[in-house]
Amino acid sequence: MNDSERNAAWVKQAQLDAERGVIECRVCRTKGSLADSITLWRNAILVFASCHRCMSFHDILMRPTEHGLEVRAHARYPLVVRGGG
Repeated sequence: MNDSERNAAWVKQAQLDAERGVIECRVCRTKGSLADSITLWRNAILVFASCHRCMSFHDILMRPTEHGLEVRAHARYPLVVRGGG
């Protein structure tokens, strides 16, 4: 499955979930309440959703391009990985 097919599948599932008031975060993939998410809709189609937790830990840029919508996320805090010991 290529990126385009994966995105189309997410959009289709997101539409079905949104009708039930549920959404999957595009950043962490957690399912939660539509009311507790930030969403972007284009022509009545859900194109992006993020939970409040991910929005509080990332700066997310969304902008239209000639090919569609560009979404970029940048973590606000560094990821610290500690070795087991």
